[in-house]
Amino acid sequence: MSKKNKFDLTGLVHHGRLKDGETVYFVSDPSKTAIVTKQPSGEYKLKYGKETMTVHACATMFLGTECPDHASRWLRNAGGKTLYEVWQADLADAA
Repeated sequence: MSKKNKFDLTGLVHHGRLKDGETVYFVSDPSKTAIVTKQPSGEYKLKYGKETMTVHACATMFLGTECPDHASRWLRNAGGKTLYEVWQADLADAA
């Protein structure tokens, strides 16, 4: 798989699909949330409590096990779209 089709949280922020400081919600328990945050390197990750992590690490932590499918399917924005749906829409618009 080429790099351009890999999930990229930083790219989604740069393309305006997500915002710095935006809250994302665990699909199975919306009380579990993380915030999209910019790192000193310029990359975006999720902040949960005092921990900063990738989307995969966050989804795995919320699930309590390895994700059975793409981690971005387990987190959604306030509008109800999963990060996977946001990513696929971004890919479709870029094509």
